[in-house]
Amino acid sequence: MRKTRSLCLAALTILASCGAVLADGGSRRMIVAQAEAAKIFHGVGTITGIDAASGALTINHGAIPGLMEAMEMPYEAKPAKLLEGLKIGDKVDFTVDGKTLTILEVRKHASGQ
Repeated sequence: MRKTRSLCLAALTILASCGAVLADGGSRRMIVAQAEAAKIFHGVGTITGIDAASGALTINHGAIPGLMEAMEMPYEAKPAKLLEGLKIGDKVDFTVDGKTLTILEVRKHASGQ
């Protein structure tokens, strides 16, 4: 099922890049947005909250090109052990799944704190 969905999404993305419009009125922009949501994105921000019990990390981050504008929001981290060693106020680089908005990797920013 997952492979079929990926193939369908790839085919729709190709059609969209050619300017195709779906029979139900869908547009190229919608198809491309769905394809983009399946990608992995990178962000930089400051930790403003940590909930180790639920594995959630709140980050005030800059714009994540192709995914979202700058904002502060909570993210689930998978696995939750990614939160170990982090504290409020730390500047971090993070990787987020564009579809689930789950943090897959987080590390203190190279400039220290």
